[in-house]
Amino acid sequence: MQKKWMPVLMVLLFAVTLMVGLITLPAETLAKDKPIIVKIPTLMPKSPPSRAPTSRMLAFFAKQLEANSDGRFKVKIYWGGSLYRDDATCYAALKDNIVQMAIPAGARMAGEMPEVILYSLPFVFEDMEHFRRFAYGPKGFKPVGGPGSKLYEQLFEKNGYKFITFLSTSFQNYVSSKGFLAKPEDFKGVKFRIRQSKLAAEITEAFGGSAMAIPFMEAYTALSLKTVDASECPLYLIFALKWHETGDYITISRHSLLSGTMIANLDWYNGLPEDLKKILNETVEESVEFLFKASTSMEQMMPWIMMSQKPSLQFKWLSQKERGKLKEQVKPLLDKYKKTIPKEYWDAVETTRSK
Repeated sequence: MQKKWMPVLMVLLFAVTLMVGLITLPAETLAKDKPIIVKIPTLMPKSPPSRAPTSRMLAFFAKQLEANSDGRFKVKIYWGGSLYRDDATCYAALKDNIVQMAIPAGARMAGEMPEVILYSLPFVFEDMEHFRRFAYGPKGFKPVGGPGSKLYEQLFEKNGYKFITFLSTSFQNYVSSKGFLAKPEDFKGVKFRIRQSKLAAEITEAFGGSAMAIPFMEAYTALSLKTVDASECPLYLIFALKWHETGDYITISRHSLLSGTMIANLDWYNGLPEDLKKILNETVEESVEFLFKASTSMEQMMPWIMMSQKPSLQFKWLSQKERGKLKEQVKPLLDKYKKTIPKEYWDAVETTRSK
């Protein structure tokens, strides 16, 4: 009888020994065997086929993070608003760690943190190089290398988020069916399609136009039917959304920056092993450099691509003098926010301005 049960007892003893061994393994050893899932929702269209710089950057980031970590990270991107279509739901999901990272654009978090309004205000940055220094530092693309990023890292952490980096896209320009928008008087009587944003309305009205909030997907129809006369976006988005088909005049005003941030759930980030934090930050650095170069290159090519498709399209590049007059026009708006946004944020803008 003993011989009959001996194999069974040996199997049970082996199983118990194995279970005890697994229980006593260090947590980091177990973690290395199981990929860390990184869920990222975005309103941007999937790349490929989308050639939008932010879409391409996200696809690049996902691929590089998985490769650089030897599969210890697994990235899942939810494209085109397939997971969340409104900001509030997305940020709540991020704080609850339902998603681990997000890329809010512009001043969308101004309700929680009014300081984020700064980098969407008109004529704050001279050019993309100025913004690069503000965000990433004197040279290169260190995720939190610039004085601006260091301030926002502290701000976001106080509000329960991990600030990863800025995402630089491009400056906004105007497309219009009524003519070029080069002088303050050009804005009078012009109806502008804007996104649902108090700040966007304030900026449009400060220039002298009237604002109408219309969703992206309805803007083409509104512009075509002349419900509105003009709108603003970087050139690559004007082209992607086919807004250039609705008006013959594009003003290269570079009046405000379309930029965003990459943020993460604070506890999730803090809980990562140190080596994975390093890999994540290095991959972010690769990705922001990729985005900066891709968006700059695309903006430079866009006028020629657009004119090849629509020969009647006309472009006007504003001179420094013309931009100066428009900046003077919105000075009361800038002065208003200089009173509400702490001085150290404005100092970060000034110290990174070209000498």
